[in-house]
Amino acid sequence: MKKYFLIVSCVLVLYIITKKDKIYYIPFNIPGKQMAATIPPFGIFIESEYKTDKSLLRHEMVHWSQYQRMGFFGFYTTYVKEYFKYGNRFDGPMEVEARKLSKI
Repeated sequence: MKKYFLIVSCVLVLYIITKKDKIYYIPFNIPGKQMAATIPPFGIFIESEYKTDKSLLRHEMVHWSQYQRMGFFGFYTTYVKEYFKYGNRFDGPMEVEARKLSKI
């Protein structure tokens, strides 16, 4: 049973990493009262009820661009530093940039 779980887990991880379209609409709530979350390198996760919200998708795509620009460690360390510096996830420069660029 453990071998089966390990094989399925590996296949799932490889699928997620190699999948071209990394946007997933999920049927459950994301913790922290969020509607969506960008979790590089795995993808963008959006609650299903917001599937038609183009502004939200653009916001998360900005985060994906930030990840591509900064790299894995740069993205996460900057985001965490900003979280602690500003005391929340709304006022950090990465979030401000994402809100600004998603309002087309």
